[in-house]
Amino acid sequence: MDRDKFSVQQIRPFRKRLSQWTGQKIKDWIEPQTGSTATTASDPETLKSTATGPKATSLEKHDNCFASQPSTDPDHHRLQFSAIPVANFSIDAYSDTGYPKDYPPNINVDCVEFLGNVQSSTTYVKRDLGFQGRLGDHILLSYGDTMYSDGNYSDKWRGMTSDSMAFATHNPLVVVDPVLNDDGYPPQFCPLMDDLNEDPAECALGITNVVEIGPNQGLIYFLLNHRPNGTNNLMGAGVATVQLKTNTYPPRPSIKRLGQYWWDATCEPWYGDICALRWGPHVYAYGHGGANNPWIYLTRVQHDEATNLECYEYWNGTEWQKDRLMTKTLGESESVFWQINQGQVVWSRYFGCLIFIYCDNWMNSKVLMKTSQRPEGPWSDPMTLYQATPLQEGSSIYAAVPHPYFDESGKTLVVTFTNHPNTVQAIRATFD
Repeated sequence: MDRDKFSVQQIRPFRKRLSQWTGQKIKDWIEPQTGSTATTASDPETLKSTATGPKATSLEKHDNCFASQPSTDPDHHRLQFSAIPVANFSIDAYSDTGYPKDYPPNINVDCVEFLGNVQSSTTYVKRDLGFQGRLGDHILLSYGDTMYSDGNYSDKWRGMTSDSMAFATHNPLVVVDPVLNDDGYPPQFCPLMDDLNEDPAECALGITNVVEIGPNQGLIYFLLNHRPNGTNNLMGAGVATVQLKTNTYPPRPSIKRLGQYWWDATCEPWYGDICALRWGPHVYAYGHGGANNPWIYLTRVQHDEATNLECYEYWNGTEWQKDRLMTKTLGESESVFWQINQGQVVWSRYFGCLIFIYCDNWMNSKVLMKTSQRPEGPWSDPMTLYQATPLQEGSSIYAAVPHPYFDESGKTLVVTFTNHPNTVQAIRATFD
């Protein structure tokens, strides 16, 4: 059945579909009963099971800070399916040469709050990553391996996809999966291509954040992995376009790959598999340098030409060039980062510069932060923003991602990371 037909005006069929997704109580989130008391629980399991219960889930105290509870406004749950508040400034307002504050900034972390585990309010899945991007008034979250679960989040095999897409909500611990299959789980977002014989039993696609290039139009970078019998063979990095359909409720993102891949992973950097950034007129994509190469490299393109491979240029450590970089000749001099796992670069209004929130390759469970005035650097030395505790002995966290839309001022910053195995967790840092 085509879910695009479920418009706001066709509320009865939409209610039926919602009931199939998440149970009868979700209707109470969208249309709270008059005089009802909205739940203050921040645990998505409580949100799934009750729409009006007064029970609040307490959050752990860290460094004399407490996580704030979600709004008790009666319309709070209505907003689970609507636009999250996002910064009302545009990155285009900042030129490549002018910055509103002195650099380097003086960064002092007042406290860090552990918020809890991030879960979906419309389905039961375990997943990792969670890069954030914006299209219009909506924040899209890009996830990696997404494993289907049950209400107890058991490990019984029910299927999986190699990537999925969800919406952020006002609550850092709650996301919404707007598109579900007939079994109530999110389908693969960035699709495999049948005409190129990409078998879902052997092929996977990793994705990072969506970058806005036009009204409700975006760009996303992917990495194609051929992994028969669990053995990774990275094929290439590519580009896909994303369109957000806002005439449905919830809005529905769709995607189209521009070919199998653009950059050959066997001899070129994997552009975009770290993250991407819209900065002024350009889109920047950061990528690993290939197998046994610890360095990170950078490409950029004018945002209105981002779907044309010939328009990309590449940072060689000194200047931008049109010739593509080949990994057999690359080293430190052309790079922008070293020993990076994954993360994301965003603008910080509070510090007046770009910040890079990430995890490195040392398996130390640290959330790290660097600063720069330009996407290509030079970047500062790292500082530790948070020391996480692994869920399992000998394990670690990875893929720290900043979510600046929760606080337009930038004085506080929500960060998520994946705590192995496949548990996305959130913290909130407060700066002096």
